[in-house]
Amino acid sequence: MEKYAQIIIAFLFVTGNLLLPNLQQVFSDGLFEENLPPATVGDRVASLYTKISPPILTSETKQNAFFQLRLFDSKTGNNITDVNYFLTISKGDKLLMRELFYSKDGPLTLKFEPNQGPVKVFGSTEPFLGGFTSETGQVTVSGPVLSEGGLYHFGIEIFGIDNVRNIFVPEKAPRFDSYLSIGDVYATNLTFGDKKFNSTLVSYYDKIKNFTFEPEDLRASWTMPFDWNVSRIRSQNIFVHEEIKVPKSFSEFSNSSIFSATVNGQPVVGRSLAIDPFTSEKALIIHFLLNKNDIIKLAENNEVVANSNNSMNFTLRPLANQSQKTSVDIVTDTGGIHASLLWNPNPPVIGENTLNINFSDALSGNRLNADVNYDLTIRNSKGEEIVRNNNITAINGISNQTVSFPSKGIFNLEVDVKSLKLLNQTGLDTTRKGIARGYVVIS
Repeated sequence: MEKYAQIIIAFLFVTGNLLLPNLQQVFSDGLFEENLPPATVGDRVASLYTKISPPILTSETKQNAFFQLRLFDSKTGNNITDVNYFLTISKGDKLLMRELFYSKDGPLTLKFEPNQGPVKVFGSTEPFLGGFTSETGQVTVSGPVLSEGGLYHFGIEIFGIDNVRNIFVPEKAPRFDSYLSIGDVYATNLTFGDKKFNSTLVSYYDKIKNFTFEPEDLRASWTMPFDWNVSRIRSQNIFVHEEIKVPKSFSEFSNSSIFSATVNGQPVVGRSLAIDPFTSEKALIIHFLLNKNDIIKLAENNEVVANSNNSMNFTLRPLANQSQKTSVDIVTDTGGIHASLLWNPNPPVIGENTLNINFSDALSGNRLNADVNYDLTIRNSKGEEIVRNNNITAINGISNQTVSFPSKGIFNLEVDVKSLKLLNQTGLDTTRKGIARGYVVIS
């Protein structure tokens, strides 16, 4: 950091091209890709797109990981060029990397090759500030960075834009802070009677700890490190997604469509718990989906925080002899989009019904000022599709669909969000794509 500050200060007296931004720090937490909220950069309002791929990664896989950056004009969606990114990556209290990168076209991709040795960057250097660069926009980094699942902190300072000689005063460089997650995968056998059922738990926020399964009441439980500081939670976008896959052959568990779920002793209901029996032929998949408002409510509960031990504690077990209800709101599994569902007539009946879907931002709760492209699928209990409508556009986030149900029963509903077309932007935003799941009960 000091050598780059010294380089910049030296050139302040040579070029006179100082960009004095209106500083605004922006944050996220628990996602694997997103557009960070806009900040004033030079004479424009800019947003920063960040993404980790693949989203599911463990230390056992030893595979390459990629981190993408793109600074763009939030009004036009166009790339900002000649960007110097000063990037700091840390996990917990451990600093993993701090380095300067330059991209002539604007977008930058870092390819991380897992290695236990010291961090090494392979690429040419831009001669003015010395940032690592390449003609392809991709730079390779070797070392123990993004090598395991968990929550990573990316501090990104924009040292300059538009021209290599247009640079910011170091202490006033625009800064973006992003907390992105790589999924942590935990495979285990659930023992019931004399059988073992191979199951998988994925945490898309941080490392899984203390997993147990109690066959007496079919209760699975686990913990995950979590900072319950409510000021921190309020100051940044945040989403917690946990996913457990249980074999359908474990019928005592997977035949249920209703589950008792808790986080730190508090019940998880409605859109915060999504059941998916169809994505996998062999497994039932259950999602915990906790958005910012859910987590703030938990953090404001003194009993939850006092007994948390700096962890988020999960439990899940199937319930028998309980009645399913029609979902009134659902959220995508990537945490970006919330959908409110309203039926006419209400409750829905055999025959023709109208479904109104109102999309909003799941992180802030605000209405989307965007057109939403999505697919709608409804299946019966056997997995047979009774509705499939593709490439529907919800103008300004509102859509009405006619749906016919052939009989009584419990039906699975999926809303697959593909992209958003934001007002005054030419391109499509695909960073919040994901599937929201719920139920429709016809009685």
